[in-house]
Amino acid sequence: AVLEKPLDKKAGRNYGPPGTKKLIYFIDDMNMPEVDTYGTVQPHTLIRQHMDYGHWYDRNKLSLKEIMNVQYVSCMNPTAGSFTINPRLQRHFSVFALSFPGSEALSTIYSVILTQHLKRGNFSGPVQKSSQQLIHLALGLHQKVAATFLPTAIKFHYIFNLRDFSNIFQGILFSTPECLKAPQDLVKLYLHESNRVYRDKMVDETDFSAFDKMQTEMVKKFYDEIEETLEETKKMNMYCHFARGIGEPKYMPVQTWESLNHILVEALDNHNEVNAAMNLVLFEDAMCHVCRINRILESPRGNALLVGVGGSGKQSLTRLAAFIGSLEVFQITLRKGYGIPDLK
Repeated sequence: AVLEKPLDKKAGRNYGPPGTKKLIYFIDDMNMPEVDTYGTVQPHTLIRQHMDYGHWYDRNKLSLKEIMNVQYVSCMNPTAGSFTINPRLQRHFSVFALSFPGSEALSTIYSVILTQHLKRGNFSGPVQKSSQQLIHLALGLHQKVAATFLPTAIKFHYIFNLRDFSNIFQGILFSTPECLKAPQDLVKLYLHESNRVYRDKMVDETDFSAFDKMQTEMVKKFYDEIEETLEETKKMNMYCHFARGIGEPKYMPVQTWESLNHILVEALDNHNEVNAAMNLVLFEDAMCHVCRINRILESPRGNALLVGVGGSGKQSLTRLAAFIGSLEVFQITLRKGYGIPDLK
């Protein structure tokens, strides 16, 4: 059904993309499907049938369908799933091995991204000049975190890869000249983003302490006379899209816990006027969680997995964070006979 959706019926039993267009199917994680009892992978067999013979069969009528003007591009990660795929399928593909980018390549890529953001936003000269220094800091910390905090049976989610590194810069790209007035502000924002991406994944005090120490050492390695800035971030270093009030989405630092509490209490009152009332006690950790969830929801393709015991406020804080971002919350309600059509 997914493969046939973009196809139009042509003459006879021929199908293809609209008009004279060509269609490319991109298949991600080609090696992930499960191998069945007989040693075959059903999705691979279907694709191979089409690539070998140019057709597949209708699932309901079992009639032949000739599929025209279609090509395949796929990718696979040999460290996950099966290490190989069926040679009879692989022979149809030209295989390219893409190695992980080295430090120099990563530095070049993210330097361009950050430099262009700072130039187009007309940030101050000192902030723009400090961008390269920040790139070296970010790369150094990322490599150290990835090498130190390894996945275990309990901490199986301790996987720090290029996607995490990109998420840090995605957060930095929310910034405006009003947010970053001096190079120290760029460091503060980076420390906040690295906490959100790395530290929020961690599960115990030992790892928190080890990460904090590692982060501080790396900053001191790349920046001189930075102790005062580090002391300030220990007291308060939280950025969010509603630091200046609801309805004015600007990624700015929170001034004080009192001001954040005032904004969130006001948002909660507004929420309770139009939705089912929530009686939340907005202590410091709860306010931090609202900021963290809202930051993810405001990000492009932002998805959050909240892990915690029942009754810890995951659902209520998410509803408040979504309300602040003017998002509608939809919750699946399971019932007898609930199936795939209901989910769609």
